Amino acid sequence: LHPIFTEKDIVFKEELLGNWNFEKNKVRITSLAKEKNIELPGKIAAIKDKGYLIDNGDAADGRYLAFLARIGNHLYFDYYPLLSEVQEKADEFFMGHLIRRHSVYRVTIKSKDSFELNQLDGEFLENLIKQNKVRIRHEKDSDGNIIITAPTEELQQYIIKYGDEPGAYQSDSQVYTKANINL
Repeated sequence: LHPIFTEKDIVFKEELLGNWNFEKNKVRITSLAKEKNIELPGKIAAIKDKGYLIDNGDAADGRYLAFLARIGNHLYFDYYPLLSEVQEKADEFFMGHLIRRHSVYRVTIKSKDSFELNQLDGEFLENLIKQNKVRIRHEKDSDGNIIITAPTEELQQYIIKYGDEPGAYQSDSQVYTKANINL
């Protein structure tokens, strides 16, 4: 539920800006500071110049706020979904039942024309919790899914401890290459 970063952890890498290919998908990463039509909450608005807008071009599943943070030895993207125009117009009662959550990806910049994302593996963390090998604040929803409720400091401790552990990440990394066309 909480971001993995504090303001001091944020870094901005210009080389991530642009149009990117991932398999058959196209993604555009722009500076959040240049976006005029996005209303941001107070705390995020204050650090807008250090953020990214990630747009996969699909209105249904489409746009994310992202902040790049250095935590331990690695860079991480903290993704947070933006509401689509349709979602923003949805009934307030309905929207009150949805909880937007942060997604975390380790970022490895390979070159000026490529970077790799590795998402933290929720199953790895869930197994650590079940085996009492890690204490991190969490809740279970009515379906038995674990929702991490830990504050930023606890999340960072977990990331630092397991940041170099290959099993802490999903096995399928996503390699993005620079696209030569505009989206």
